[in-house]
Amino acid sequence: MHGAEILIPIIAVGGFFTAVIVWVYMHYSSRHQERMALIETGKDAKIFDSPKRENKNALKLGIVAIMSGIGLFFGSVLDRFGMESEVAYFSMILLFGGIGLVGFYWLINHKEQSKDSDVL
Repeated sequence: MHGAEILIPIIAVGGFFTAVIVWVYMHYSSRHQERMALIETGKDAKIFDSPKRENKNALKLGIVAIMSGIGLFFGSVLDRFGMESEVAYFSMILLFGGIGLVGFYWLINHKEQSKDSDVL
């Protein structure tokens, strides 16, 4: 390897970590400035506090993982019936993973609507 070729991966890795550090710094710095500006104007900074949520991400991840597994199964079935293996596996994983996400959306939306109707 020549001198310039060895610098490319070093610069790439260094640039990646530098970008991550700068992004984290900017995120927390701007958040702090926004909160200080709210406090100076006498407003409450509780708008930044996230409301108490249920752990929906674990449910979403579980549904998508199960549906992707079902997609793998159907991809292998289509592969055995003669469809190209790449097309069979990728299409079934994406199809069933998407169905899992839509199902999760409907489940959460239905749950929130029933909660709102109970309050009224």
